[in-house]
Amino acid sequence: MTTETTLPRPARTGPFAGLPRPFWILFYGSLVNRIGGVVSGFLVLYLTAIGIPLEQVGLVLAAKGVGALISQPVGGVLTDLAWASEATGIRIGGRRFTLVLGLLASAACLTFLGAAQGLPMLVTAAFLHGVVADIFRPAAAALIADVVERPLLTKAYGLQFWAINLGFSVASVMAGHLADSGYWLLFALNATGCTAFAIIVWLGIPRSAERVVKSTVDGPKFGMRELFRDRLLLGVVLLVLAHATVYSQAEVIIPLAVKDSGLGAAGYGTIIAVNGVLIVILQPLAAAWVARFDRMRVLALAWAVVGAGMALTGLAETALEYVLTVIVWTLGEIAMAGLLGSLAADLAPPAARGRYQAAIGFGFSAAAFTGPLLGTWVYQHGGPAAAWFGCLALGLLGAAGALAIGPAIRRRTALAAG
Repeated sequence: MTTETTLPRPARTGPFAGLPRPFWILFYGSLVNRIGGVVSGFLVLYLTAIGIPLEQVGLVLAAKGVGALISQPVGGVLTDLAWASEATGIRIGGRRFTLVLGLLASAACLTFLGAAQGLPMLVTAAFLHGVVADIFRPAAAALIADVVERPLLTKAYGLQFWAINLGFSVASVMAGHLADSGYWLLFALNATGCTAFAIIVWLGIPRSAERVVKSTVDGPKFGMRELFRDRLLLGVVLLVLAHATVYSQAEVIIPLAVKDSGLGAAGYGTIIAVNGVLIVILQPLAAAWVARFDRMRVLALAWAVVGAGMALTGLAETALEYVLTVIVWTLGEIAMAGLLGSLAADLAPPAARGRYQAAIGFGFSAAAFTGPLLGTWVYQHGGPAAAWFGCLALGLLGAAGALAIGPAIRRRTALAAG
């Protein structure tokens, strides 16, 4: 008799029902990776701790953001297109290959960033890490769309979001205390998490799960020109960029504000962990309720709440007050869980799922450039009040845009579903 070692399976009923094994491999891998994902949130504190002036901190973060501008587009192309050599059997591209490549490259660049000394080397390491850090994301999102039935996509993306935040809530508290013993521990843990996720994918997800890639290599062509002609997609990307620029301040000016209040790295870690804890508790409960409402109206409300919650940070001075502001913008984040992934899947032709996921993800990648650059500059030269007011303005702008394009989104997705 043979036995098969598998990851524990969730219950067959309730919010975890109906999802296939490859999805759960990604779920558990994402959880492991996010538990180790501790560097990004503490990078500002690390750079200031090693004596980098605030202007140069913004430069290092902006270099990472410039690299991130090409990370998801590269990941999207690799995800959708695969090249195989019959002679050698070597295959380049596809979901599984792109996941593993991006994660291992990220582990290597994190190690380089942690060892870098001096501004030129820090800028170079941050840029390289930005280039590779998000390559895996379009592949993961496209693979979910491949293996999960369409009616369950929002639930699947919501659960993936839940796993990421479960890991985040553990990582934030742990990282704050690790940082007090040495920031090098954060880089080591982060690189280990990326490597572990790569191993889980390579061993746990068979090549046969990449059904769509195999069927589209010789199928209808869909190039980047067609992608840029989709004005509705481009509108969504711009709105995501506005939201993500606001949201990125959780890792840019919120740690600066916490530091200015005298609460330190451990205090910031505990405060920001509330975000992950709330998502872990509330998001599975909220998902079914949110699904009753129109997707774009929910996004509009969520983006406005995130902007308002960030703006309230300007009134906080004590740890409890910071926690209360985190609760506000986290409620907005919970409302939008899974909606952008399912929206990309609904808008995309089957041959371009990776690139559509990458296009919407590009809004977040671009915010890795706009967020630190704008956040640190406004915080230093315009003052904290101007920075927090800017968060509110961008949040409301994104909400208005979501309401404006909502009818067109509804018509497009109705045709795709029909």
